[in-house]
Amino acid sequence: MTMITHHVAGTRRSLKSLLASVVLACLAWGGSAQAIPIDYSLTVKVVDVCDDTGANCASLGPAGDNFFASYVNKIWAQAGIVVEFLAPTYLSNSSFLNINDNVFDSSFYKLSGGGSSTSVTMWLVNTVSGAYGESWPGAGGLVIAMNTVMSFGSAGRVDTIAHELGHNLGLVAPSIGGDGGWHDDTNRNYLMASGGVRNIPQTLSEVCPDGACYDLLSPQQIALARSSSLLQPVSQQVPEPGSALLLLGGLLGIGLSHRRFFRA
Repeated sequence: MTMITHHVAGTRRSLKSLLASVVLACLAWGGSAQAIPIDYSLTVKVVDVCDDTGANCASLGPAGDNFFASYVNKIWAQAGIVVEFLAPTYLSNSSFLNINDNVFDSSFYKLSGGGSSTSVTMWLVNTVSGAYGESWPGAGGLVIAMNTVMSFGSAGRVDTIAHELGHNLGLVAPSIGGDGGWHDDTNRNYLMASGGVRNIPQTLSEVCPDGACYDLLSPQQIALARSSSLLQPVSQQVPEPGSALLLLGGLLGIGLSHRRFFRA
């Protein structure tokens, strides 16, 4: 699918570049993305666009699975990332319900504050001319054409949001095989293959690591995504005092394990 390729200065790497190298080495040794624990979160602010009266808002996605959150999180679990969608806010402006690339480039980018290095703003509209969605590599900002996405196949184009978030996380940079449009079409199962090439799942059972392993992330893609400054460490829940005492009393030889919050 098409993408705005403007870059935002200052959103690139921090000390996480070292982590990327470590993750890549571990993946190459273990050969499985599932070995990565869920230890990073990506916060997505949602803006649902409505008409001038505040009615006829863009779709939020399937009933019971707003923003295709179950697909998004299964896909990004390959990289140890949980995606947290915040409760939507609403924009009443009919002129943004059906947009073209130029409008997104000049207006939606400004509305998102010029791109964030710590969070992503997702705009839901009815249609985007010639695209399912658009985003900026390495900067927080994407727009999703919900009418177009929802009308694809039997379940919708379930991985569009996950794909565009991949661009926000810097995928696929030319340094790891990305083409001029920041896609990698060498494997049709890649999440970051272009829209006309990518195999689109229609059930969760088709998403990696299950079934045909659609929406696959390569080790190089995982390492680069995990180095993004858009990610934040996942909070860890400390065991309740009673549970901690039980563990100390009966399981002295076993280290305490913290349960991780998972928000979708």
